[in-house]
Amino acid sequence: MSRHEITGAHRRDGDQNSARPFIITFSGIDGAGKTTQIEMLRAHLSSQGYRVGLFTFWDHVAVLPNFRSGVGATSVRRIPASPLSPLVVKNNKHVRNWYLSLARSHLYALDVGRLRRVLAGLPRQNYDFVIFDRYVYDQLANISSSRRISRAYIRTLLRFTPRPDLALILDASPTEAFARKPEYPLDFMYRYRRAFLALQELIPFLTIVPSTTVDAVANYILSELQNTYRSIPSDLSAQLADVP
Repeated sequence: MSRHEITGAHRRDGDQNSARPFIITFSGIDGAGKTTQIEMLRAHLSSQGYRVGLFTFWDHVAVLPNFRSGVGATSVRRIPASPLSPLVVKNNKHVRNWYLSLARSHLYALDVGRLRRVLAGLPRQNYDFVIFDRYVYDQLANISSSRRISRAYIRTLLRFTPRPDLALILDASPTEAFARKPEYPLDFMYRYRRAFLALQELIPFLTIVPSTTVDAVANYILSELQNTYRSIPSDLSAQLADVP
């Protein structure tokens, strides 16, 4: 088996998806460290000779991003900020008015359709790995899964959402995440974290990455990748414990 072959055991659709790259997704609350871990993983794989593509959900998948930036947006001050710092417009996903939730839910369905087209256009000849900074799962965390109709809607979206090969949710202390990125109210951060953890009930294959040190999280992710990407050669497997 060559370095770039993927075993079919973890593929949901078998040979149908064998022509596309290995998909890794990072999800989690703001300030969980996704950007740091993505860059560490990307650098490690690239150093081993793999071709790695990086896609951000908001830039490459989300439908009507400019419109959505204004949905529920308000003027907030950057934190930390000086008295002279400018106000910026922030898409406040913590605003959960019924009409905003309804509008967002329709957009999430359009996102799934766009995502399917994006993945269909990713031939294996261009990339070995494609990393997504956020995925549909981050959108689903904005839908309250405590209501029966909401859970049914989430399941419907999941039925049409392409399943990644390794789906990661970076867990984090809401207090520590808020200290790094204080863009949303702290009480919302706690609710948002619970929403992400609850997704595993509906999406059993999600991997929750425990919150710990940066290096320990990186090693945990690499270990999960080794377990999933079974064709990693032995010489690379021996290096998975070392993050450059």
